[in-house]
Amino acid sequence: MNNNKIDIGDAINETFEIYKKIAVTGGLGFMAIMIILMAFIGIGIGAFIDLDKFSEAMKTFNPDTLSIQGKLIYIGIVVLFSVLISPFNAGMLKIAEQADKNEAVEFSSLFKYVNSKYYVDIILFSSILVVITVGCSMVLKDLLPNFIGSALGFIISFFTTTVTFIGIPLIIFKEMNFIDALKNSVSNIMKQFFIVLLLIILGELAAFIGIFLFCFGIFFTFPFYYAMQYVIYKKITQI
Repeated sequence: MNNNKIDIGDAINETFEIYKKIAVTGGLGFMAIMIILMAFIGIGIGAFIDLDKFSEAMKTFNPDTLSIQGKLIYIGIVVLFSVLISPFNAGMLKIAEQADKNEAVEFSSLFKYVNSKYYVDIILFSSILVVITVGCSMVLKDLLPNFIGSALGFIISFFTTTVTFIGIPLIIFKEMNFIDALKNSVSNIMKQFFIVLLLIILGELAAFIGIFLFCFGIFFTFPFYYAMQYVIYKKITQI
C-alpha cells in the first residue's frame, strides 16, 4: 500500500462530493434499515417481555450495575446488533464507491453484502471490535475508580475504533479476510494516526448535525460518515 500522507483539504472536498451523490439514497436506505431492525428487535423483545415494563426498565438501565452474567448477556446483545447492522454498513460504503467512480448509485447495493461471500468476515470483524471496545470498557470500570475507569475505557474504545477504521473497506474492496483486514488497517492507520483521527472527528460531527434537524435529519447527514470512511480508505490504499 502507498503510504503517502493524506491531504486533509483534499479528503474533505472528496467526501463532500461523494456525500452529495449518496445523501438521499443513503439516507432513505439507512432509515429503512433502522426501521426494519427496530421492528424485528421489538417483536423479539415483545415475545418474551412485556413491552411496557421493558420501556420503564430502560429509563433507568445502566449496564455498569449488572452482574457478571448480566454484563456477558449485554455484550452478547450488542454483538448481535453489530452482526445485524454491519452488512448494511458495508453496503453504505459500496454506494460511496459507486458515487466516487461516477457509477449509478443503486439502492439495492445497500443489501449487497447480506449473505455474500464477505458476510462471515464482515460480522467476525465487527464482533471482535464490539468485544474489545465494550468488554474493555466494562472491565476497566469494575477494576478502577469510576472516573479513571470510564476515561481509560473511552480512550481504548476510541483508539481501537480509529485504528480499525478501514477494516470493512479492506474486506469488501480488497477481499481480505477479517484477520488480514484488521492487521492492515492498524498498521496503515498508525502511520497517519492523528490525520485519520481528525478526519474521523470531522466526519462524526458532520454526520450528527442531522440530530438537530428534527432528529430525522440524522438519517440524511449520517451518510457523510460513510463517505469519509471510504475516502480515508481510498487515500490510504491509493486506489
